Amino acid sequence: MSHAVLAPGKAMLIGEYAVLEGEPAVVAAVSVYARAVLGGGSPSSPFIEAAIRETHVELLELGRSIHGPAVPHVDTSAFVQGGRKLGVGSSAAATVAAVGALLHAAGLDLSDEKIRARAYAAAKRAHDSAQGTAGSGADLWAAVHGKLRVLGPYDTAVEARPLPAQLRFVATSTSVSTAMLVARYRQVYDAAQPAIAELGIAARGFLMAWQRGDVAALLSAIERVNSGYLCFGEALGHRLLTDEHLRIAEIARRVGGAAKPSGAGGGDLAVVFLPTPTAVERFSSEIAVLPITESAVGLHVAS
Repeated sequence: MSHAVLAPGKAMLIGEYAVLEGEPAVVAAVSVYARAVLGGGSPSSPFIEAAIRETHVELLELGRSIHGPAVPHVDTSAFVQGGRKLGVGSSAAATVAAVGALLHAAGLDLSDEKIRARAYAAAKRAHDSAQGTAGSGADLWAAVHGKLRVLGPYDTAVEARPLPAQLRFVATSTSVSTAMLVARYRQVYDAAQPAIAELGIAARGFLMAWQRGDVAALLSAIERVNSGYLCFGEALGHRLLTDEHLRIAEIARRVGGAAKPSGAGGGDLAVVFLPTPTAVERFSSEIAVLPITESAVGLHVAS
């Protein structure tokens, strides 16, 4: 029997949409895992089919092969709660787990940074192909590398500093299609640029606050993101800050924190930034938080 290979989901903390235009972003791997094992049969989705194809490109370059059944079977049931997806990157995690299972079966060490780079490259090609559009790759990056990661033009040394706020995650009752919203963005590209600029400024402010350990500035950057989402939603013709997001943000604000959509907006996940243990306790007493944490381990073989 092959070993299971795990890849985590992700939560975008800052930089959504703006990262597509070269602005920085921060993505957190979260403790929800896709689990892949190899077996026989046929691929269960276009993502797995593409993962097989693109991983074999990498294996051919490395002069490696797989003996025995080589179809990844991926379990993503942890990404669904109450019949709704959580919005933490299940397709990306599944793609990375499938790629990882194939690389591991070929005798490659998934902890080797060069192999991780190949895993990311194969997963990015596969995911873009199956999805039909090129995304930022943030969800794939988190699934491969884990922890908190800075993408784009900013000093990644900030990753070693503690975030000056505690994170909590809240599921909303609405599921959204990130691919659909990104495609819509490309249709209204020019009209959306003022909002993209606002989201980019917020992302840079967040990173500077993180670097300084300035919790007030960090919370201010989150509030600026929400303003950007309002403008961006108007340009898209799609409401990104739902009533649920506004309610979550209001509760967070009342206890001294801030909250925003994580990812495309319009539903799925909210990420909450809370400055103190007391704020965490007060917030959690008013609304149900998900039992997941950030800084999860990246692509790895299950022990």
